[in-house]
Formats: sequence, structure tokens, C-alpha cells
Amino acid sequence: MSKQIDWAQPVSDADRAWAEQFPALHGGNLEANALQFPREEMETLDGTDDDDVPYTQWTVVELTTEVRRRNAEDGKTLPVPSKKPDLVKVLEDDDEASA
Repeated sequence: MSKQIDWAQPVSDADRAWAEQFPALHGGNLEANALQFPREEMETLDGTDDDDVPYTQWTVVELTTEVRRRNAEDGKTLPVPSKKPDLVKVLEDDDEASA
């Protein structure tokens, strides 16, 4: 099954969800698109920030992008593991160390 996604534009949630099913094919494109077009901090309908969503509910691409963002913007040298539980631990440990 193939789908045409314009990676030069912000990707819709539906296209993102579809592409995340094929990380070997689209992982790099998803990551590059997320860096080029970061999701704006939006409030959810209940008035809470998206930042309040626990890391365990983030996708692997979102977690990887966040670790790499912290390394690039904050001058950190956090490891970038490939497994979701390890990514969650890296971010949670960094949050605790920064608090």
C-alpha cells in the first residue's frame, strides 16, 4: 500500500499516523518534517497544555525529536535510544535533573 505525502509541507495527523506504521520507510521523513514544522503548543479542549501529556503517550518519532532538540538547543549530550521505554526514561531523567 502506498500513499503520497508532501514532506515539504506540515503533515496532517492522519498522514502522520499512517506513516508511523512504517518507521523504516518514513521515520526519517517524519523526523525531518517534525523539526521543520514543529507542532505549536496548543491547549486541549479541557484547558491543559499538550506538554502535560506523559511521554509514554508520545510516539517514538516525537520522543526522538525531543531528545535531539534538547541536544541541539540546550547543548546536552543525551543518548538517543531506538526503543520507546528507553527514550521515555532519558527524557524523564533529564526533566528531573533540570528541575
